[in-house]
Amino acid sequence: MRMIVWLLAVLLAVPVVASAQGPGRAACDVDVDITDRDPSGANVRATPGGSVVTALKNPTSEGWIVVHLAAQHDDWFEIDRAVLIDVDQDKERVIFQGRGFVHRSVVGVGGLQNGAVIYRDHATASATLDSHASGDQAVELLGCFGTFAKVRVKKGIGWTRQLCTNMVTTCS
Repeated sequence: MRMIVWLLAVLLAVPVVASAQGPGRAACDVDVDITDRDPSGANVRATPGGSVVTALKNPTSEGWIVVHLAAQHDDWFEIDRAVLIDVDQDKERVIFQGRGFVHRSVVGVGGLQNGAVIYRDHATASATLDSHASGDQAVELLGCFGTFAKVRVKKGIGWTRQLCTNMVTTCS
């Protein structure tokens, strides 16, 4: 009897574990830039729209901050790391490690790698939107899924793995 009760408990728990991804959540593995120009820094929150955990500030004149996106929750990105790229000192320093959330409005990219492929869906087997995109065009970050970033570029909305997070030069 105990075995049956234990088995039922395990089977009932499986849907809870499986739904941990949650509605509106997409796991991803993408690096992007903090593009927020607020001198007090871009807020990292404990939950989407929740209390502020820290602010990501760039104290350098020739540097920028790169964050690693671990998931997307609607207009919020879950991050697990932020790195300050300090060109003045020719070094990188982790300035945030842990779980936090930033709003889509404070992140983006400097452009694309020259010749980037932009797909119509988040799979390399999907049709291409642009098979050789210009690296220096305006790019709006819309989302992420797996290793792909959803972007809006001149030719429309698509998915790419070839973002440029170097704020000093174009990526070739």
